Amino acid sequence: MDWQIRVEGNDGSEGSFVESGVLRNLSSTGALLSLRNALPAETQLDVYIQLPLIGKSWMKYPASVVRIELGAAEVVAAVRFDSARPDFGIPLVPM
Repeated sequence: MDWQIRVEGNDGSEGSFVESGVLRNLSSTGALLSLRNALPAETQLDVYIQLPLIGKSWMKYPASVVRIELGAAEVVAAVRFDSARPDFGIPLVPM
């Protein structure tokens, strides 16, 4: 998959953050995200997934980071969804 994503959350020390990235894998319980910056394990965030449909349709999942893999060009984050059902809506914070 190469669907566009946005993550929004609060890392505790630095305050809130917003980052764009790419969805690499999706299941009913979580996802694998390609990001620019590492997030601490257990960070709570909202993952917005832009569906490849006409117009801008987004799914939103509340999630937490369970694993981070640092690469030379990207950071891969595994997240676990807090709910199996997404909300539908647009990201609240503009990029």
